[in-house]
Amino acid sequence: MAANAKQSGIGAPAGDAPMPTGDALLPSSPEFAEKFNRTDFVFRHGLAHHPMFEPAALAKLAQRIPKLDGFVYWQNGKVKVNEKWGSNPAPRLSLEETIDGIAHNDSLVILKHAEQDPVYGPVLREILQRIWSFTSPEAQADIVLGESLIFLNSPNRKTAYHLDLESNFLLQIAGVKQCHVFDSTDRTLTPHVELENHCGGDQNGAIYKPAREKDAHCHRLTPGNGVHFPSLGPHWVQNESDVSISININYDLVSLHHHLRRVYRVNKTLRRFGITPTDPGTSPLLDGLKRNLSAGLGSLRRIDRSRDPGADYPVWRPSR
Repeated sequence: MAANAKQSGIGAPAGDAPMPTGDALLPSSPEFAEKFNRTDFVFRHGLAHHPMFEPAALAKLAQRIPKLDGFVYWQNGKVKVNEKWGSNPAPRLSLEETIDGIAHNDSLVILKHAEQDPVYGPVLREILQRIWSFTSPEAQADIVLGESLIFLNSPNRKTAYHLDLESNFLLQIAGVKQCHVFDSTDRTLTPHVELENHCGGDQNGAIYKPAREKDAHCHRLTPGNGVHFPSLGPHWVQNESDVSISININYDLVSLHHHLRRVYRVNKTLRRFGITPTDPGTSPLLDGLKRNLSAGLGSLRRIDRSRDPGADYPVWRPSR
């Protein structure tokens, strides 16, 4: 299933361009409710080429991001599709050098929790709230918090194959990228043991399988378009010939972060002791016992650090 997006008509405004709001920022579509966290789909947005998202402006944002571990992340050097997340194959540059030279230094920069920034926060929080409001009542009840990240990628650079527990929406602002998205429910592609490893903290838990590339949905994102990656949906990205800037909107779900992840973490522990665990969904009773063990027993709390960022730094939560 290919999706070839059309170029946004917004163009490249200069100076203090007004920020779009409402439908001009993100039009509603029944696909948000029908396909949220089930399958990938392409949608439209109104932030193409907005000057607030040029590298020079984002360099200032990078200096304002809270100085907490991992809130500003960058890699230097080309990576392959099957590269481990966190690889840094080229000499390490400073953040300033990386952003200044993003057009030619084969790098990736991630600015996390930009929705908390006083300048960027209002528009990013509006996107978070609008997407939440477009989803079904069941999905809205499942979403507990959200986050916005901003990506800067060098021309022709790949983002390695990986998956996320969060439910993601990637909005392309500048440049063009090819997104390869795989079925989040296919356990022949991502077996339970790979998901156990991912939920246990291994960002390289999902293993790329070249023979399965034919099963990917490939979306060519141009500015003004976005794509949805469901939770646990493996994906990798190839940038084209310009600097790519994109916004990532993601959501934590009770069903995954507080239920499924706990089951997988207990299963990973059982496997370390030579016990073959029952896969999630096989027995609701066993799943419930594992969740309770993970949440309540002191001997297992070390493997259950269920994400509750509100205790550590401000987070966005939906206005219900």
